[in-house]
Amino acid sequence: MLGKYRRAAPLLFFALPLALSAGCGGANKPAEKPLSPSDSAAVLEARRLDDPRLLSFIAAAERLQAPAPQAPPAAPPPWSLGALTLAALYFHPDLDVARSALANAQASTVTAAERPNPSVAFVPPPFLFGGVVNVVLETFGKRDARIDQADARVVAARHDLEEAGWQVRAGVRTALLALWQAEERQRLLTAERAPMALLVSAMASRVALGNASAPELGAARITLAGLDRQRLDADHAALGARAALAAAIGVPARALAGVAINFDAFAQPPPIAGDIADGALRRAALTSRADVQAALANYAAAQAALREQLANRYPNLVLSPGYNWYQGINAFALAPGFDLPILNQNQGRIGEAAARRNAEAARFLALQAKIIAGVDQAGARYRAAAESMAAAALLLAEEQRRAAALARAYRMGAADEPARLTGAIELARARATWFDAEAAERQARGELEDALQQPLLDTARLPDLAIAPRAEFAGTVPAEIPK
Repeated sequence: MLGKYRRAAPLLFFALPLALSAGCGGANKPAEKPLSPSDSAAVLEARRLDDPRLLSFIAAAERLQAPAPQAPPAAPPPWSLGALTLAALYFHPDLDVARSALANAQASTVTAAERPNPSVAFVPPPFLFGGVVNVVLETFGKRDARIDQADARVVAARHDLEEAGWQVRAGVRTALLALWQAEERQRLLTAERAPMALLVSAMASRVALGNASAPELGAARITLAGLDRQRLDADHAALGARAALAAAIGVPARALAGVAINFDAFAQPPPIAGDIADGALRRAALTSRADVQAALANYAAAQAALREQLANRYPNLVLSPGYNWYQGINAFALAPGFDLPILNQNQGRIGEAAARRNAEAARFLALQAKIIAGVDQAGARYRAAAESMAAAALLLAEEQRRAAALARAYRMGAADEPARLTGAIELARARATWFDAEAAERQARGELEDALQQPLLDTARLPDLAIAPRAEFAGTVPAEIPK
């Protein structure tokens, strides 16, 4: 009985590794997925803002912002800056790219935790039959350093995804601001053109009666023609801004056709709390911005890579259990071994890893310096824009009083029609000047929002971007936002 086991031992010695390798070779094989340009283009062209899945995503995200019992809307929500930003987070392809990078980093943690596979060497018959199984035992924390490096890269990828979300929000805000400016200019130019057209008509009548000169009428007509040209430019700007907004969201331009836009984020923004120069917003930008956190994670990954290379100065332990059969004799042996660090002590790779770690430290400091400069410049522009807006408000108030006085004088017979119309025109121009100052303040506020990565035009914050709301190209089932 014992002899039978002795005869079977060599077969088991070699059969076990072969069986394990054969059993694991086809595990977790990803399915092939062809990519069709026509199919993907059709999916992109079919995107629209009344997509029920999009509306459910927006409703779930808004519940996380301000929890309140409410059912998913049956109709499109009012498309404010916050709602359009959520639509962009749902559709924009840049976030799919960033999520893919995160998935790649998460998969690398599995690779980092893997242990080296054993190897098998055979001695063929006829004179000698045998073999050796080499089992590598990593020493001095090499595997732990690899795992720490992979985990840090996952953290960096998460913050890169958050940074991509802020860039998407900035694109939506910029395009929406341009659309607001264009549509307001349309309205203001229409309001200015109405009294200007009446003034041209009144002056034409006065010229016919000999009470006004032809050059004055010509100048008025040129002004009216200039207003018409400006209105046409504003119409073109509105069309371009709407197309740019669609691109910022990630939908075709026709998806915004007939869609009502809510501009309250620009018309009535919340006040900015705290001191921009030295307050909590500035400190948060220097420590908590997504790119700052990503840079810290990249530095941690480089530090872990350096630890791995330092550990590689010391050899791994190789255990080599073996079997030999020669002239009817079964021989088993366990031969430990290791590399001899004689010709090099891994100094080259240690130097490279140290240089990469130092480069990450330099990038981090450069990023913080860039943030400081960005916050300072954006803060200065915001303060200047706020002061200009205040001055324009004083001018508008003065023109309102003057126009009201001329209107009263006209009703009392103390002023003629051209004087009243001139007052109305000057008031319309003052309103346009004030709006230009207001738009400049909103633009500066948006730049400050980018520098701080804090919402300053509304109170909405980004949801968890790692949860993919749709997976048309990833081939996975979209994850639902936690209720």
